[in-house]
Amino acid sequence: MGSKGMRYSRSALFTLGVLFPVLAFTAESLDQVEAWLQKMQRAAHTLNYEGTFVYGHGSNLTSMRIIHRADDEGEQERLIALDGSGREVVRSKDTVTCIMPDTRSIVVEPTRPNKQFPPAFPMRVAHLADIYAFRLIDGQSMVAGRSTQRIEILPRDQYRYGHRLWIDRETGLLLKTHLLNEQGRPVEQFMFTRIRFLEHVPDELLAPDINADGFTRYEVKHEATDADADAPPAVIVGWLPPGFREDMQRLQRLPTSVKPVEHLVFSDGLASVSVFLEEELEQDAANLIGGTRMGAVNVHGRSLGDYHVTVVGEVPHRTVERISTSVRIPSDHD
Repeated sequence: MGSKGMRYSRSALFTLGVLFPVLAFTAESLDQVEAWLQKMQRAAHTLNYEGTFVYGHGSNLTSMRIIHRADDEGEQERLIALDGSGREVVRSKDTVTCIMPDTRSIVVEPTRPNKQFPPAFPMRVAHLADIYAFRLIDGQSMVAGRSTQRIEILPRDQYRYGHRLWIDRETGLLLKTHLLNEQGRPVEQFMFTRIRFLEHVPDELLAPDINADGFTRYEVKHEATDADADAPPAVIVGWLPPGFREDMQRLQRLPTSVKPVEHLVFSDGLASVSVFLEEELEQDAANLIGGTRMGAVNVHGRSLGDYHVTVVGEVPHRTVERISTSVRIPSDHD
């Protein structure tokens, strides 16, 4: 990935005083933002709905249909790609199943609650006020024919992205988002073009349409850190942006990995970064060295002795690169 587009400008465009007005936040205004985000989170987990949205990153634009059900048995969700290969993703309480007709494969992994769609946002904004600025935007804005409340979440440093949210005023459902890069431009976005709220979602709406007979099935297993004698050693991450803390650590067997991969997740409460460590085999010539980008997701990889480190996150490239170069394997003296 070229560095020109990601370079931090000398004119400090990323600072709030240039890109956006300097904002003076009162406890009352933070409380208002928090109330809207809490309403949004409740809506994401409690509403029954069916709709169509567009999702874009870079020059790519995808149209998808979503069906979401919430009842006494928990949440279920089905995503159907309306273009391309027609992939489907079905999420239940325990598993996420991705059916891919283009590769005639099915990938099943345990449900990760932080991966629901629409994406999650923090409910306690006061805890993030030192690293993000929050504000409500006045004025009516319509999305999919519905009136919304706009909220902006702007980072106070160059190590994370900003967000613009459009929240349905009546139900609280998130109807549109922009993920903003260092220059304040959208690098990822989604928007409902049609939304319908339902009293009940029948089982047949959540069942895949794809006939998966003959497809190859892969299962991603998450294991305890000490469950495998061949597990790679624990790693030390020497640098993280302010506010980032370890959120998860596990061993994970990926379909493309011979041995378990150590997977650590760090989060500031809004952004998250994954660090992967796996044993580097001679045939792993395809392992990433350096940086690359897929839409809003930046990736940096490097060799570390007999292992390979990969850092992935919806954060600027400078963040994953600095985290990657700080990773080390503890010695006997640590």
